Amino acid sequence: MVGRDELPEMGDERARKIEDQLYSLQRQQLERNHPLPMPSTEFWQEVNNLLNHIETSLNEIVRGEGHSSAAIAASRRQSNVRRAMADLARKRLVTLLHHAVTAELRSSVNGDGSRPLAPLDWTRYDPMEREFYDGLGQLLSRFKRNIGWEDMIQGAGEVSDIPILAVGTKQLDDFVEQAGGLTGQGAPPVELEERYEEEYREPEFDEEELIAQIEAFPEMMEQANQPIPETQAVPGTEEISVWDLAPADSHQTIVIDNLVATDHQAPPTEPPQTTPQDEPTEDVPHTELPPEPALSAKAEPTTPNVLTRIRILVSQEDEIMTEAGDELKLTQGDVHMLDSEMATYLVDAGVAEVAAL
Repeated sequence: MVGRDELPEMGDERARKIEDQLYSLQRQQLERNHPLPMPSTEFWQEVNNLLNHIETSLNEIVRGEGHSSAAIAASRRQSNVRRAMADLARKRLVTLLHHAVTAELRSSVNGDGSRPLAPLDWTRYDPMEREFYDGLGQLLSRFKRNIGWEDMIQGAGEVSDIPILAVGTKQLDDFVEQAGGLTGQGAPPVELEERYEEEYREPEFDEEELIAQIEAFPEMMEQANQPIPETQAVPGTEEISVWDLAPADSHQTIVIDNLVATDHQAPPTEPPQTTPQDEPTEDVPHTELPPEPALSAKAEPTTPNVLTRIRILVSQEDEIMTEAGDELKLTQGDVHMLDSEMATYLVDAGVAEVAAL
């Protein structure tokens, strides 16, 4: 392939020769459906140089003589060359397309008795035309593949009558003990459906993009780095322990004996006066009051604890300790007379309610 810089200089004589070749090839190609060989492998580049030469000559004439008869003749010559070049290019591209389609489709048809088209001698054609022809071949191959050209020409072959069933399907002969099954010829052939499991692929992350997203919102990082406060989870069952409902930072053990010391600092209160009619009708377990501790000479006398009547709302698995050191089982519906502080604690925890008479 000769480069553009290596082509001979376009003078008036060579320009007239290229122009004559252009008109001659145009007349011959109009009557043919087969692309004719080119006068040279760089013919289209020669035509380009011819038009540039005519353009340069026209500009020189206009600058020297103005729009004279010579300028009009040069302009008319330029128009004729352009018209002939466009007509030749259109006809040659159509013939190249016709040749490519005919050669590609005729080779696939069997039994038509036609001979394949002779291949083109690309040493006598422009390289740009060969590139165009090869591109047509690739497009035709893709077209044939997409429409199933080979199946339409050669047939789909033998059609399989074997059904495709899901994995685990059983036939009726599997439930018959006699040889040969139901028909005596055995079970008909079947194919089981194949399962294809796609391998899990780890998603690809761009580390730089992730870092940029994190740095765009620094306040989110500060919140993520803050320590999470410890909270005590409440079991999801019906049986909820009293200790599960207590705050996480409270580790106090509910023992009535421990509450006696706080009663020394409480103001003295008189026990409520009960009448025989006010006595509870339910079976209330007897809770013995602990003996009063020995008082020193300077200690003030203690007053007895005030008992509060409560009804248990939620049964507890764990037993609690009374003032006397007895274990008390909390069962839903039971009524107990407990120390006011313990009763208040159970009511606040939602385990019991005040059952005043």
